[in-house]
Amino acid sequence: MNENSDLNIDNCQRGMTLIELLVVILIAGILTGWGVSHWHLYQQALRLEHTAQQLLAFLIRLQADANWRNRTALLWFKTGDPWCIGSGVPPPDCASAESDRYLPYYRDVLLSAYTDKEIGFYGVRNNAQAGHIVLSNGAGSLRLVLSAKGRLRVCSERKNARGIALCQL
Repeated sequence: MNENSDLNIDNCQRGMTLIELLVVILIAGILTGWGVSHWHLYQQALRLEHTAQQLLAFLIRLQADANWRNRTALLWFKTGDPWCIGSGVPPPDCASAESDRYLPYYRDVLLSAYTDKEIGFYGVRNNAQAGHIVLSNGAGSLRLVLSAKGRLRVCSERKNARGIALCQL
């Protein structure tokens, strides 16, 4: 009986066939490709949100300074690569800006649009000249909105991006 069972064990197949191995490798490759592409999109969304939050913090600091010093702080914009936003005397380019300025850390986030008129903060009663700034990259676009009462907020233009709500029209 023992010999018979040993014969059956030797005749049985052990391990995986080549086809099974190829199917496993194919499935692993598809899942890896899908994961890498979504990871790249996730990283773009993080960079866009991080840049918008940094710019929002810069604007809040500028607003608080204008209110504290009771002075006007109007914004200037320099487009190109790299782009920058600041207050005070507009420089010829971003590298030579000496006053308060914001220079983005991530190069893939672009300054897509902004209000053409003057926007900024007035120290009197903490009011502001209303306007908007739009930042975008491959993950979407975020709008920073400045209301006339001095309220600053961030909203998403096309779709909810990382918990940031859609802009109200």
